Amino acid sequence: MKNFKSFTPKVDNSRRLVMTRFYVGVNNSNNFCYKITRIAKSDKEDKKFKSLYSFGTDDFMSVKYFCNSRTGEKVRVFKKPFKSIFGVKEKNNPLDIWNSQIVK
Repeated sequence: MKNFKSFTPKVDNSRRLVMTRFYVGVNNSNNFCYKITRIAKSDKEDKKFKSLYSFGTDDFMSVKYFCNSRTGEKVRVFKKPFKSIFGVKEKNNPLDIWNSQIVK
């Protein structure tokens, strides 16, 4: 895992979206899954929103589109509004990421 580019979780404040990444490769292959989760107004994960996912390499620019987790339908996501959140210890927990960016 040390050979891959690092990734900082990203947040879109206006749409209340949190993007995380986790490793899905086998034998040090360069495969990652990017996941987008929506945070509800009650600061919990929105259960009505079906998360979005995309497969790519360790380079975030390799991600061209995301898919709906329930239907597999391609969804266009604009990546520009997402801002990196630094200093988060639990990088795969969307609630921790969301709460840490609110405090700062």
